[in-house]
Amino acid sequence: MPPTPRTLLARLLHERHWTVDQFVREFNRAGRRAGADDRDHAISRRQATRWVAGRLPSLPHPVSQRVLETMFGFDAVLLLAPPDGPLAVTTPGDEGQAPLAIPEEMSPSRRRDLLSLGVVVPASSLVAVDPVDRAARISRAIAASTPDPLTLAQLQQGIHQLTTLFSVTPHADLVAPIERAWEDAETLLDSRVTGPARLDLELAAGQFAFYRGRLAFDMDDKRAALTFLVLAGQHAETAGDSLLAGSVATMRSSLAFFSGEFTTAANIARRAQPGAHPYIAPVLAFALARALALTGDADGALDAMRTMHDNIWSGPPQPGLEPGDEEAYEAHSAVTLSYLDRGDVAEHHARNSLDLLAQSGRHVQLTGTHLALARAFLRRPNPDPEQAASAVADALHTAAGNNHGRTETRAAAIYHRLAANSKWASLDAVRDLAAKLPAHRALPSASEV
Repeated sequence: MPPTPRTLLARLLHERHWTVDQFVREFNRAGRRAGADDRDHAISRRQATRWVAGRLPSLPHPVSQRVLETMFGFDAVLLLAPPDGPLAVTTPGDEGQAPLAIPEEMSPSRRRDLLSLGVVVPASSLVAVDPVDRAARISRAIAASTPDPLTLAQLQQGIHQLTTLFSVTPHADLVAPIERAWEDAETLLDSRVTGPARLDLELAAGQFAFYRGRLAFDMDDKRAALTFLVLAGQHAETAGDSLLAGSVATMRSSLAFFSGEFTTAANIARRAQPGAHPYIAPVLAFALARALALTGDADGALDAMRTMHDNIWSGPPQPGLEPGDEEAYEAHSAVTLSYLDRGDVAEHHARNSLDLLAQSGRHVQLTGTHLALARAFLRRPNPDPEQAASAVADALHTAAGNNHGRTETRAAAIYHRLAANSKWASLDAVRDLAAKLPAHRALPSASEV
């Protein structure tokens, strides 16, 4: 027996024998040239599923409502309400409004679903509606679409919790809650939210998209990382938030860097520096220094590291990236100096970083510094392959259970460099490292070594 439709829309789809995918196709066909400036208006399967199930915090975009009304001949408010919700047998008030009656047996969760839609149905909804009545309905829909203060506060609280939880929590444990919060914020933005609440939601959606992009980057999913980071950048621009915009630029520079596009990485970081938020200024300087080091501009790289040192952040962590604090300066100095083949000096900075990170549980930062230490042992006048292999093994040990696909890739790159030297390959430490690496890791770009 098929499940009971939760909305009038679901019942109509059942009567037409349409699947959700068929509905999406028909809607997108009907939405051609329906948007502003005759643009096509389309929806995703995810949006359609929410409509059919009645899982909406507010009414959809006005163009979506018009397309729905054209397709089914019912007001969008009715289509998204329960199919058995009768009109209340009451006399309309002065404004001609009669609320939908809520059956006594309705579950609390369904009651919340209905109330969250802000459903107010004109008494004239089953007959032709004149423009004044429709304007009144649109006005009320806009008013009803504003998220309640608690929902917005919970989204913002989630962001601030991530500023400390992100670096100490296994990445796989963060994917689902970050995606749910991001979807909640995007769903609210799909409605008619206006004013200051919309800017707050733009920022929340952008911040959650950014954290999802960071997760994808660390888990070695560059396609997902780029997608979420571009989206986060769009939200940052709309919200006018320099902290989020700078965080996105830093991560976009990192994506280019680890793809071997060092000049592009430097250009992205350099363009983002003017007017950068003070929290982001030091990490942008490092992104520039690292990239310049591998373009052969040693003076530029060292100058960028001096900029980082002059702008070290001493305040609390902010949403986005890890702070460019004293520990970050030590770790990033180790990275940059090792790329400049000054491993003897880089080693000192790496060990300072590890001392500052001791007992912190910040697994991403710890693995990064262990790998920087490994490079420091190799990029020096007298390389020490055994200590390099040991440092890589420490990175893998720290990353274990924390879902660091990128750490494994970078570790494999350093191992391949060790194994390419026949004398080094025979060392016990190097052979032991080979056994600790996941099988069949693809050989990455030279930037990983």
